[in-house]
Amino acid sequence: MSKKTFVGYTRRGIVTYLNSFREGDTPIVGWKEIIVHHTFAPTVKNFMEKPDANFWLTAIDNFHRARGWNGIGYHFVITPDGLIYIGRKLNQVGAHAVGHNATGIGVCLLGNFDEEEPTVEQWISLKYLLAWLCYVFNIPIERIYFHRQFAPKTCPGKKMDLDKVRRAVRETKPTAVALWHQILKP
Repeated sequence: MSKKTFVGYTRRGIVTYLNSFREGDTPIVGWKEIIVHHTFAPTVKNFMEKPDANFWLTAIDNFHRARGWNGIGYHFVITPDGLIYIGRKLNQVGAHAVGHNATGIGVCLLGNFDEEEPTVEQWISLKYLLAWLCYVFNIPIERIYFHRQFAPKTCPGKKMDLDKVRRAVRETKPTAVALWHQILKP
């Protein structure tokens, strides 16, 4: 059973975290793509009924450990309140998409998007996080994928549209990069 405490970051906190990798402070894996997932369970409804992110992330962590993994397999998990949690650090190979773990950053939305929609807060955090990951690691927006492209699953859910996600990232990226520089301004 996991004893780890998970800390949720606002977009400002995630910029600071990502910048440490951009400046070469930490050795990183050669990221070439981003793969978007959903948890399926817990759902957004579960989270709204029990809005305790540490409880839900611990459940995900325990589930992944029971599969023989070294903790949460995703690099980031975005909860329905829009906070962004670090699962695996970006200097660690993920455990989220067979054949793509060493080259793909795993981003997971907490929820079941076969049956529900991401919250507005999740959507905003997702498009900013994806834009920043593309910017920091020079990943083309066309290299944002859904897990279902690599596995016989619906992940990240039937209600998620890849073209819509890529378009949102493309539209958000100039604002996200400007915000990045504003946040890091001395």
